[in-house]
Amino acid sequence: MVKLDLLQRLAEAADTDPGQAQYARLRRPPRDTDLVLTGTTRRWLRQLPVRRRPLRLCELYPRVANRIAFSWVDPKTSGQLLDDLLNDRRGGRRGFAKAVLRELQRLREFNAQQRVELGTEPFWDRAARAVGLG
Repeated sequence: MVKLDLLQRLAEAADTDPGQAQYARLRRPPRDTDLVLTGTTRRWLRQLPVRRRPLRLCELYPRVANRIAFSWVDPKTSGQLLDDLLNDRRGGRRGFAKAVLRELQRLREFNAQQRVELGTEPFWDRAARAVGLG
């Protein structure tokens, strides 16, 4: 239950920091799937080139990895999500560990390349491919 302990410590830290507490109230309640990688995320990881797989992100922040994997079918949406993760627009965020930050930057670069390559593919075709139907 190391992950559960980590989530509890993060929640306690948010309670002591007024700025973080404000955003903690806006966040949806935790789910069991926040602690593990979903099938969609595991499939997404297998489809990424080996050097682009964000393994530290998946280990430390499975909830974030799940969000990225779910949004990956649409290059624009995934690009916006990666930009939001890499740029602190709220102020006062703790940020990610350097290894995770580098993985997010590599994903953003790869997504930018992918966006050019997939620009003409219809959304539903990309969605089908992302869930293993295409």
